[in-house]
Amino acid sequence: MSTSNLPVTSREYKLILNAERFKDRDQGVEMFLRLIEFLIKKEGGDIPEKQVKEERRQTSYLDTSELALHQHGFSLRLREETKTPAEFQINLKYRAADRYTSAAQDVSSTQDATTKFEEDVLPPFVSKFSHSSSIKTGNLPELGRISKVAALFPAVRGLNIPDVPVKTINDFKAFEVVRKLCKFKFGDTLAIKASLSFWYLTKKEDEWPLVAEFSFDYDVDQEPEGGRLEEFPAEVVSGANRFFRALQTQTGWLNLSGTTKTAFAIEGL
Repeated sequence: MSTSNLPVTSREYKLILNAERFKDRDQGVEMFLRLIEFLIKKEGGDIPEKQVKEERRQTSYLDTSELALHQHGFSLRLREETKTPAEFQINLKYRAADRYTSAAQDVSSTQDATTKFEEDVLPPFVSKFSHSSSIKTGNLPELGRISKVAALFPAVRGLNIPDVPVKTINDFKAFEVVRKLCKFKFGDTLAIKASLSFWYLTKKEDEWPLVAEFSFDYDVDQEPEGGRLEEFPAEVVSGANRFFRALQTQTGWLNLSGTTKTAFAIEGL
């Protein structure tokens, strides 16, 4: 375990929505987009770019039958993009309320990976810090035992988990549809990216989604000129915070018992 801290390079705000509002996904998205346009402008923001792009993929989480990785604060996510040729994304993430605990976790990989340290903001305004590594590959490696996972992410060996089988948690694989909504701004600096994510049972895209999540995020460079890190403009932070709180007053759109998609997959929450 490293003792160094890391700069936060991305802040992502997340809200679990009332899935019943999206039986007709296009209609629900159109109504929700009108709502956030109103709230963004009410809070002094501007929407210079709208989008209508959708992405599809299959998402699942892997662990032992005793959820040993989860008990240690880790999640192992597998995504299969609906592309030809096939593309897989394997993500090991550690999330904690204490940023220093999260930053100190070793999530490095033996393969080329993208490592991120992010702040997740959950309602009403609770911060969780995520340290993760993601691998993109056209060939899915063997992940059927803890030793195979540790071969990809060596820090897993240090968790002292027996070399037991690893499988899809709850045999649950979500068909995920991600709808890019817009980019908006508070001030003239960072653009804030907004999207909706829907989880369906396989081949059940025309039914109510199991989970509907709205998220928006903004990023800063990991290696900016002059060595300055974690400089989020004040007008962006304050505007995003006001918008997040305003959204939470729209209770008819919210699933007040929901937390995150990861919690739904792992714990059924």
